[in-house]
Parts: sequence; structure tokens; C-alpha cells
Amino acid sequence: MLREAILQALDGGRTAHQLVERIQRRWWTHGYARALAEGQLASPVGTAVALVRPSTDCPDPMCEDGVTLHLDDGCPKCEQRRMDRRRGQVPGPREKGPAPQWWECDGPGCTTAGKGPRPADGLCWQCQERVEEAAAQTAVQGVSATLAAQADAAEEAARLRQTIRWARMLDEAYTEHAERGRTAQEQAEAQRQAEAYAEKERILREQLLREHPELAVYAQEQT
Repeated sequence: MLREAILQALDGGRTAHQLVERIQRRWWTHGYARALAEGQLASPVGTAVALVRPSTDCPDPMCEDGVTLHLDDGCPKCEQRRMDRRRGQVPGPREKGPAPQWWECDGPGCTTAGKGPRPADGLCWQCQERVEEAAAQTAVQGVSATLAAQADAAEEAARLRQTIRWARMLDEAYTEHAERGRTAQEQAEAQRQAEAYAEKERILREQLLREHPELAVYAQEQT
């Protein structure tokens, strides 16, 4: 009997916490504590049922012993009932709406059950928090990967600039040396060497740009 009364109270749209508050409130306001102290509590099971069962006096399902739950204020329908009783009128019984339905979480390996409206994603609040944490972690990893890629690109760009500068230094040094009163044969050889260095520089630049196209902007700065 007590089990059925508890299940009926929960099916009426109350949470376990609200049911505990109902029991504590009725224990004192309905005189059960005083009856126990005076040895007049004749039926423990009947008392337990009365403490947990839903009230059928008020027609408003959100009324909890004279207080409207979602407003946390006095129930106007209960006040109207009291006025009707003074006038000799009998109030109607509480209308029963559809009982809230139980649902199971769709999270992998989760066995949590909920009651009432089912979330759009079908997940309990614990699984929702896990999904949000995973999304945040993925976002952080994405940012870290982007920063690492940018750092690698900057390092490669610095290496490209240094390589081009070194090739130019060799070219300029060889050209300057070749211009110092050498024979026609030496000047021809110097020209050939200069062209060879220029070709090596071009090949090196093209190879680096093929391997790292994102460095094109750095290569343009050196041209």
C-alpha cells in the first residue's frame, strides 16, 4: 500500500525531493508529530500513506497543500474552496491530467532514466555535460594544432629567407671577385658560375614552394 502511494505521488508530477518536503511538512502541520509524542499514532502505515499521497482536494494539479509550486504562492483555488465551504458549497475533485512519462537516456552505456519532457537530444544532464566537455576539448586541440602549424610555417619561412640570403651572398661575392681584372676566360668562367648559382637558387626556391606552398608570401618578400 505504501509503495503504491509513493509511486502514485511520483506519477503525479512530483520529484523525489518535493515528495520529501511534502512528508516533512505534513508530519508537523498535520499533527502527526504531536500524535506520536502523545501515544495516539494508531496506524503507522496509514500515517505513512497520508504523508506521501497526493492531495485530491484542490482541482489544480500544481497545488501542493495550498501552495502553487511554480509560483511559490498561495493557491487561489484553495482560497476559493474555503470561501465555497463557508457558503455551504462543495468543491469539485481535482482533475487528473496525463501522468508524466519516464524516458531512458540515449547516451552510450548510460542507464539514467528521466521523467517528464524528453530532451531534444535524448541525453540526461550528465551525458550532456560530457558532450559539452568533449566539444570544448576538441576545440582546444584544434586551436593548438593551428598554432603549431603556424609556428612550423614561420620556422620554414625563416629557413627559406636564410637560404636565399646565403645564395645571394655567394653570388655577390663571386661576382665581385670575378670583376677584379681577370682574363676573358676567367670572366667567362665567373659568368658561368654566377649563372649556375642563379639556377641553383631558382631550383631551390621552386622546390621549397612545391613542398610548402603556404610560404609563397615569404618568398615574394625576398624577390
